[in-house]
Amino acid sequence: MTTARQSGREASGACCAAATPPCGRRKGRLILLAIVAIGLLPLLAALYFRYVSPPQVRATVGRSLEPVPLPFEFIRRLDGAALAHPGVGGKWLMIFAAPGGCDARCRHTLYLTRQARTAQGRNMARIDRLWLITDSVAPAGGLIAAHPDLLLVKATDAKVPQLLGGEENRHINLVDRRGMLVFRYSDAPEPKAFIRELGKLIRF
Repeated sequence: MTTARQSGREASGACCAAATPPCGRRKGRLILLAIVAIGLLPLLAALYFRYVSPPQVRATVGRSLEPVPLPFEFIRRLDGAALAHPGVGGKWLMIFAAPGGCDARCRHTLYLTRQARTAQGRNMARIDRLWLITDSVAPAGGLIAAHPDLLLVKATDAKVPQLLGGEENRHINLVDRRGMLVFRYSDAPEPKAFIRELGKLIRF
């Protein structure tokens, strides 16, 4: 009887031992999957908040707008080429609308937007500057030379300058990576505060 019991226990132990390797492999896979998930979650969260649902940044200098799509089909470069949607390059757009003659006030705004972009350091590549020329006057060559990163565009429909605040009311407008008009500033915001706020916005 004792021998039979011992034989049974030995057989049972042999079965458990035989079952251990598959169990161990399953446990190992689960641990590996957990490690991968822990590594991917922060990345997925960052991508979600950057491209799908950017966190809301409270404006202190400018005015946040109800997001509205900018009609890119009505915006052309001076050579007639279509303006690429910011989603293609994943960039923000800083748009200033003003006549081509560009008086002292206009020049000051262009200077301010250039300095604000440059002040972002390595993040400056996340934002492009556009000057929407609202009349038929060609900008001075010297002015253009002073702003080599500035993209000159024109609207083929009056709705574009109106959407940007109107031809007579000059503003600095921000378009996010989704192509949505989301923030508006005066043409002469307080420089340091404007630079700080711009830096917070373009991180997303």
